[in-house]
Amino acid sequence: MVGDDIIEYAWQHRGEDPVKMLLKGDLPDGLDAQKVADQLEGMAMAPTKWPWLAENRNIAYPRRLNREQSSSETAARYKASLVGEGETVADLTGGMGVDSMMFAYRARHVDYVERDSDLCDIMEHNARVLGLGNISCHCGDCVAWLKDCDRYFDWIYIDPARRDSLGRKLVRLADCQPDVLELLPLLRERCKRLLIKASPMIDIHDSVSRIGIVQEVHIVAVGHECKEVLFLADSGKHAASGGQRVVVKCVDTWNGGEWKNEFVWGEETPPRFAGTLQRYLYEPNSALMKGGPWGEICRWYGVEKLDRNTHLYTSERHVEEFPGRVFEMEQEMKLNRKAVRAVVERANVVVRNYPVDATTLRKQLGVADGGEKYIIATTLKGEKKGLLCRRVLANT
Repeated sequence: MVGDDIIEYAWQHRGEDPVKMLLKGDLPDGLDAQKVADQLEGMAMAPTKWPWLAENRNIAYPRRLNREQSSSETAARYKASLVGEGETVADLTGGMGVDSMMFAYRARHVDYVERDSDLCDIMEHNARVLGLGNISCHCGDCVAWLKDCDRYFDWIYIDPARRDSLGRKLVRLADCQPDVLELLPLLRERCKRLLIKASPMIDIHDSVSRIGIVQEVHIVAVGHECKEVLFLADSGKHAASGGQRVVVKCVDTWNGGEWKNEFVWGEETPPRFAGTLQRYLYEPNSALMKGGPWGEICRWYGVEKLDRNTHLYTSERHVEEFPGRVFEMEQEMKLNRKAVRAVVERANVVVRNYPVDATTLRKQLGVADGGEKYIIATTLKGEKKGLLCRRVLANT
């Protein structure tokens, strides 16, 4: 348990290097040095990952791995926005509890389930500090708890552990613990809606087919980086035929802004392919890259796709609202050392649908990394292209 004395001591020494504190070893008698270090690291992480927790000096923070695996405040708020006010939620894989706490701000009641007793103690402490009296904490195996509790929930939320016993990252749902696919009959029996959090690297089409009852897929980017893929499943009527209507919602949130759009699988507009390169070049944000609505991007923003496997777009007019990176073309160039060095000595190298990766190409061209220019290596109408561009900065 993280005691109040540890939290207070850490607060008084916030900003200090926890490694140096551990090495010094001169803490007051009775204080666990590792737990003090955990608090210092958590306090340092909170302003960017959980700003609302950073404001409270009495919050307890868990071990580093649990903090790293926890949802950010932004991602947790998005998940909580899916829950209706007054509904009930069972969070079967509670962890640090950020998702449970966010659910509790909207839901009538949240049941937090976690097998790690230290995490349960921290969750109970933080719920009390934040005045979230509508959270019940249960320490134990989530499958056994769900079988024994004999209750029906509006929502069940599950975020299976995505590391094996050696700490290696896992992606497929069947490889994670608990195995959501194996648990589907029980989960469907106990809730109206099931929300499954998965790795941003997961194969969405394969997962939808295996889950079989998915209504919506939410691809959530935070600060332009894809962080979560969420499968929202209907527990009731749909057969696992893969023929149901699936809405894909792409979301990108950052400080001061949010972008979102959606499409239906199987109903997308075919892409319009560019005949020539035009003045502006566009790289979709990470949520769109994961979702892959290539034709819809053309329809939404009036741009043209470079090639079937080149997920870059072009237009003569600057589309200011385009969600992603925007570049202005300066010239085409041959991608050899002599041609490139005659024009630029320092540049950012971007590779999209090109035979070599960016690091290899940079070495081949002999250019230093960085600066204001971008060399984009790509493919247009089956032909390899080298493009010298400048970044057009948006207000995001």
